[in-house]
Amino acid sequence: MKALIVIINLTFVAFMGCKSNSQSSSLAGTFTNQSKSEFSSASDTLIIAPSNQSSNTYQIERRTGFQKIRNGVTQAKEYKTEKWQSSWSEDKQVLSETEYGRQITPGNDGNSVTLKNTQYQRIK
Repeated sequence: MKALIVIINLTFVAFMGCKSNSQSSSLAGTFTNQSKSEFSSASDTLIIAPSNQSSNTYQIERRTGFQKIRNGVTQAKEYKTEKWQSSWSEDKQVLSETEYGRQITPGNDGNSVTLKNTQYQRIK
């Protein structure tokens, strides 16, 4: 009887470990978005990497390149880089950053994430 309980507990621990790793692998990666309007064009990249797997913390790097369009003339390309830490909430299924309230939601397909109203597609 004790052996059966030990086997069940080990199976449960192994299952929970696999669940955690699969979440890590589905969140980690490089995601891009490109947009264009009559006033600008932009390419955005999110790089999501586990920072500390035991506490579900992730390092997020956002790289943006954009060009303003003024009177039909495209201006020189400008760049901006931001880095922040986010924590994975298992209950809400979201990566949350507290300072600015940014939240990243993984897509159901495993190949996309959403930041605010912008969807990013996985490239790596």
